Amino acid sequence: MLDVHARCLLSVQTGTDSPKEFDGRIQNLSNGGACILSSCALQPAMFVCCNFPVADAPVSLPLLMQVRWTVKRGRKSPNYVSGFQFVL
Repeated sequence: MLDVHARCLLSVQTGTDSPKEFDGRIQNLSNGGACILSSCALQPAMFVCCNFPVADAPVSLPLLMQVRWTVKRGRKSPNYVSGFQFVL
């Protein structure tokens, strides 16, 4: 599992911007997207700029992704799992 840092951008549905940033942990990664665990409840259709670490290198790749779904996980300390689709 890899740690990531992300910044929320414009949402297609609401047209409002949500400038918050969050840290998360990649749970699953594929050619089309990623599943990320975080403490933030993210709205579907929201765009997120996320810095993905590169294994064994001191750099990270900035990627644009769109939230496809979010579910709450756990009761005491709320964590959320979100599915992201790569846009760019």
